[in-house]
Amino acid sequence: MRKKILVRGPVLSQSGYGEQSRFALRALRSREDLFEIFVIPTKWGNTGWVWENSELRKWMDEKIALTQVLIQRKQLQADISLQITIPNEFEKIAPINIGYTAGIETTAVSPQWLQKGNEVVDKILVVSNHAKTTYKDTVVQAVNKNTNESFPYKLETPIEVVWENTPRAAPEPIKELNLKTDFNFLSISQVSPRKNFENTVKWFVEEFIDQNVGLILKTNLVSNSYIDWEHIEARITGILSSYSERKCKVYLLHGDLTPGQMTWLYNHNKIKGIVNISHGEGFGLPLFEAAREGLPVTTIAWSGQLDYLVNDNKEYFNKVDYTLQPVQTTAVWPGVIEENSMWAYADQGSYKMALRKLYKNHTSFEETAKELKVIVGEKFSNESLYKNFISHFHEEETPGVTVEDLPKISLITSVYKADEYIEQLMEDVTRQTIFKEKCEWIILNANPEGHDFEEEVIKKYMEKFPNNIVYKRLEEDPGIYDTWNMGIKMSTGDFITNVNCDDRRPAWAYEKQAKLLVANSDVELVYNDSYVTHEPNIMWEEVKPDTQRYNFEQFSKEAMLRSNLPHNNPMWRRTVHDKYGYFNQYYKSAADWDFWLRCSFGGSKFKKCRDVLGVYYFNPTGMSTNPAHDAWKKEHEREIFQNYLMRLQKES
Repeated sequence: MRKKILVRGPVLSQSGYGEQSRFALRALRSREDLFEIFVIPTKWGNTGWVWENSELRKWMDEKIALTQVLIQRKQLQADISLQITIPNEFEKIAPINIGYTAGIETTAVSPQWLQKGNEVVDKILVVSNHAKTTYKDTVVQAVNKNTNESFPYKLETPIEVVWENTPRAAPEPIKELNLKTDFNFLSISQVSPRKNFENTVKWFVEEFIDQNVGLILKTNLVSNSYIDWEHIEARITGILSSYSERKCKVYLLHGDLTPGQMTWLYNHNKIKGIVNISHGEGFGLPLFEAAREGLPVTTIAWSGQLDYLVNDNKEYFNKVDYTLQPVQTTAVWPGVIEENSMWAYADQGSYKMALRKLYKNHTSFEETAKELKVIVGEKFSNESLYKNFISHFHEEETPGVTVEDLPKISLITSVYKADEYIEQLMEDVTRQTIFKEKCEWIILNANPEGHDFEEEVIKKYMEKFPNNIVYKRLEEDPGIYDTWNMGIKMSTGDFITNVNCDDRRPAWAYEKQAKLLVANSDVELVYNDSYVTHEPNIMWEEVKPDTQRYNFEQFSKEAMLRSNLPHNNPMWRRTVHDKYGYFNQYYKSAADWDFWLRCSFGGSKFKKCRDVLGVYYFNPTGMSTNPAHDAWKKEHEREIFQNYLMRLQKES
């Protein structure tokens, strides 16, 4: 069955994010045997929308219209969302959510990006290794909500690089471009603080003020409107007014250009190289396109463009020196470009020297550009990029693992005054796909005073599954964690999971968890997200699409300190008890967190399953959710947190 994937992004925008969105759609369309694609278009600032009447545009319009109808009828339940935007705007809109972002040009990302990355999406895709490294290396101080303790906070969610490209097009002349100079540089950028537009122009003019050399500016301010052109024209005129005696030429290209016209620019015999001294690039599509066409590139050795301008540690571009300095005040964008971050500032002398080198030694740079053209053509082909992109949406978590490969699994349940839940609980567990074949269920009734109804229901199911269910009534209530300990010691399975009376799971949950443990021999526990309900006895099939969800972080010791990641329904190897003992009943509602921290700091590796596999009932009278328990609960959690925070600090 095909997965339903909802793509939300500026798919019609004339912007870098628009091109990124259309690349994603082309990649997904290459495997429509795997995906049923739905599209929600969004705006990107005030940029215009693509106007060309292409096959892709027609397909997008059809998908957008269909998606709108299904959303209005409340008939669209996507399996995966792909959200193409800055991380501030990531949301939980599907069971699996993937964020796809580009704009990381500085040395650090916003704390909001870390939080959204950890708490909202299941995976982050970025367009360059610079973006990935910056995202992963950013560390801020955060506060634990339960204990008010500060701790280092960083990205724990998986983040991967997916390079992009644009469709190639046959050259199409631009009749309006009348070049009066035989040697010209090309600059393609918006007028913005990040693009370093004014210095690009000023320093060129100063270097070639008395020579017949040209600079072509393909630019705009916001849109491609006439008003925008007037603003740009006035700005360039203002810059050039200081150089009244100049012989060099500056040409303005403003307005919509087709892909074919862009290809024509890159291959024009009078255009000898592309220049870019912006403070940073997420990917730098114009530079990429120029490199793909064999046009020499002059730029700084910083940010996203290095992924295609460097190969096997060899630089295939005309390098401009730079220094890292704080971003300008005018460029600060709270939540996106942080005031305490830095980006690259091109050196004026180095830029001028690089222009001069290209002017004098063009033949040599042209040969290097031809080499790069071949490399880029191979590394950034549609086939390789699409295959890599698709792998992040369709990958087998448990390749080759069958039910026959699974060991015995022990389910541990503590029953205490569970009349309200017992019938549905028994049905929920016994319908598991591997229950009869692979599971033993240890049920311990911790209420010695009665509740015959519970026992009647349990014994009814024991008659149906005599080889699977073991039931025992205890003479006294030892507390939930000692009951678990007792059940674990009675059990005989290689894998163990706790089964809470008021929680539910999909029928394939145990099979999925067990296969994940078998497929990852170095992993000792697997966990997953759960839906959160405030009504009892909500079965998996009854969960509504907009139901709240626990979206747990990817595993690390730091993430375990922030939250009890395994939460209410993990599955683990019996061997952890041989190494780390059992649950400490002293911590009445947090002994599982304490034990998983003990395992984590002892060297155990946990793994998060991609699928949502639980329905968690937020029981107002539960041990961990009853407000009446808050005082001792918070005291216990603070004690656990401080103990392991000290261990983490010693280790670091």
